[in-house]
Amino acid sequence: MNEDRIPVTILTGFLGAGKTTVLNHLIATNPTTKFAIIENEFGDIGIDNELVVGADSGIFEMSNGCICCTLNGELVQTLVDLVNGEHEFDHLIVETTGVAEPDGVAAAFVAEPAIQSRFRLDATVCLVDAHHAEDILKEREEAKRQVTFADYIVINKASEVSKDYLEKLEGILKNANSFAEIAHCDYGKVTSNLLDLNAYDVHQVEEKLNEAHAAHEHKHEHSHEHTHECDDSCPAHEHEHHHSDIVTQSFIIKAPLDVLKFRHWLNVLLMIQGKHLYRVKGIMNFQYQDKRAIVQSVKQMCVFTAGNDWAEGEERVTKIVFIGKHLRRDILEKQLNNCLF
Repeated sequence: MNEDRIPVTILTGFLGAGKTTVLNHLIATNPTTKFAIIENEFGDIGIDNELVVGADSGIFEMSNGCICCTLNGELVQTLVDLVNGEHEFDHLIVETTGVAEPDGVAAAFVAEPAIQSRFRLDATVCLVDAHHAEDILKEREEAKRQVTFADYIVINKASEVSKDYLEKLEGILKNANSFAEIAHCDYGKVTSNLLDLNAYDVHQVEEKLNEAHAAHEHKHEHSHEHTHECDDSCPAHEHEHHHSDIVTQSFIIKAPLDVLKFRHWLNVLLMIQGKHLYRVKGIMNFQYQDKRAIVQSVKQMCVFTAGNDWAEGEERVTKIVFIGKHLRRDILEKQLNNCLF
């Protein structure tokens, strides 16, 4: 794959979380990077107006060499226009409106070969407001999707709440998404490098999955592993808390799976339950394959990537995590068993 591809950051978060402030901060603190920014509504942009110097077919040039355009129609068409235009840029940021679901945006970058050949999805960053995140997560379906799909979560206005509450909020967010790193900031001034998170890199995915499983094991203080042989007496790796209907179900499967059975089952599952199944991530041990496979769900489809070779003598196991609403462990376990080779 051509690694001169332009990295893409999806910036999401609920209304009022401070996305535009973060965007302005990123532009200001990366003066040598030429950004292309795709906005849902140019009227809502809030990018410092003095930066806009000229508009050409919906693409706004800014005095700092960046360009900005409005998402008038399909994202794919907008991307094609950007690539075919005369504007040069090093990094693309797609800022979604407060009610947009980022998985739909991400899908364009992993499902369209023409887009994939020019752009590389780097990460989805979700901004949450320290004051309102807990309530919004309880009430709004799209907020749950934003948080569970994020690779990196930034809690904005962090110093305006108590340390105890901040810890509680982190726990709620970790519970909803065990993959995402969580950072704090004030006034949108994020200190970490949000532009180079490399969240879709195979090694990163594998590392995050291992961390997520280790955290689950530690949290439940299991003295034994969950394998496909679990019986009903096994305590489930459920992370269900009274304030949320988001559940994380985590499985370790020692027997190899049949790649065709698994693909078919997951595609059907995403098609039927995609509304309630927010995220699937796994390192897969498929029969007759020398490499581990990485599976991730994006919107209502699954994306497979080849991982590293299994090392000689290494135990080959599948580690897979499902995040969604009211996910029943027993049903998932039974269906996974049906995919064994």
